[in-house]
Amino acid sequence: MKYVKIKSGTYNEAMMKLRMDYGEDAIPVSHRYVKEGGILNSKLFAKNLVELTAAIPERNNNLKMKSGKKNLVDFTVGDSDALKDNLRAANKSHDLLKNLSNTSRETTQPAKDIFSEKKLNSDFARDIHSSSKPTSDSSASNRDLNTDFKRFEKEFEEIKSTLKLLIEEGNIKRNAFSKKSDEDEFVKPYVNILRDNEFDYDDRNFIIEEIKKTISPEDMKDKYKIEKNLKDLLKSRIVTCGPIKKGMKKKVIMFVGPTGVGKTTTLAKLGAIYALREEYKVAFITIDTYRIAATEQLKKYAGIMKIPIHVVNDQKSFKDVINEEKAEIILVDTSGRSHKNDLKISEIKSYADQVEFDFEKILCVSANTKKNDLKDIFKAFAKINFDSVIITKVDESSYIGSVIDVADKFKKPISYYTNGQEVPNDISVADPNKIVDMIIGQTTYAGG
Repeated sequence: MKYVKIKSGTYNEAMMKLRMDYGEDAIPVSHRYVKEGGILNSKLFAKNLVELTAAIPERNNNLKMKSGKKNLVDFTVGDSDALKDNLRAANKSHDLLKNLSNTSRETTQPAKDIFSEKKLNSDFARDIHSSSKPTSDSSASNRDLNTDFKRFEKEFEEIKSTLKLLIEEGNIKRNAFSKKSDEDEFVKPYVNILRDNEFDYDDRNFIIEEIKKTISPEDMKDKYKIEKNLKDLLKSRIVTCGPIKKGMKKKVIMFVGPTGVGKTTTLAKLGAIYALREEYKVAFITIDTYRIAATEQLKKYAGIMKIPIHVVNDQKSFKDVINEEKAEIILVDTSGRSHKNDLKISEIKSYADQVEFDFEKILCVSANTKKNDLKDIFKAFAKINFDSVIITKVDESSYIGSVIDVADKFKKPISYYTNGQEVPNDISVADPNKIVDMIIGQTTYAGG
């Protein structure tokens, strides 16, 4: 005799396969129910199979029964009610566990509230014991049932342990998601502030993540602590250098920038401060011969403040005036130039190259300039190698963060900001605290 094992979905299918492969002489010895497949070797969602063990006689005519009759064996399972009930119990337990697994994925409610361990154990035990009631089957069948029961019980415990881990993992993820949602809700107003001030997406995320790292989860509900940390992070990005200080030698200050940003008015404001308040000897020079109105405006300011003014048309005259002027501070007004006009910006640079004294170049930009244009302006005027930035017209814009962000990226300090047309009052030395308040929206500009 030799022995073979055949696996199939049902006992009848296994018997049919046995007859087809080995003929009528094959003798079934025993069968059992097994599982194959499953997730992570846990038998979860495994297939139920019947494993049939059979004896195959050697091909020898002398071994045939003398009577010439073959042993008759009942190969059907229609009358084996215990085995049927056992298989139904296994399938029912499998369906119950499958439902539990699906429920564990719904992290919006804990799975333990739907299926308790006690209920699972009682349902499984009831199904298995009900299927293993004594029948008229042989003692071999009863032993198979006991073996199947122990195997199912062991597999059930393994599946239950796996599902516990899945439920715990789902609860952890749900709690983490809920915590993240709460944090996002608390910082959302400040994300909007940064976005309105045109901070880049990456910069916004970096600042907000730094706030989350600094503040404990409990303090995330305190808007004052969030705001304080936001201010500190923004202040770390603001570098200031004002006010302008006179050196040991003659000081020359040139104002450059695009058209319409208020360079002439800003120059007049600083001229009044240094001439009338600080009592320095101040002189004006304008090389803006393109705008007659601007030249006339500066002449009126100079006349009121009794400040000498020089209008020059070429680089040589400009150099001569600077060399001959006895003033301690000379403020130079330039014509507004588009950041797209490289030739005209190069012309202004040719004037700047004539200065041999203590020289400072200041870029004036309006607070209401779009961020992309600001980047182009900073890049275009970089050839003049300007030293600092004056933010003009902050009273005409609700957001100045774009200028601060661009200045930070170009590593240029802020010296002043202007917030009106009145000379000389509407200008202030740049202060990080006040600038941060303007970014967040807490400054009314009263008193500069």
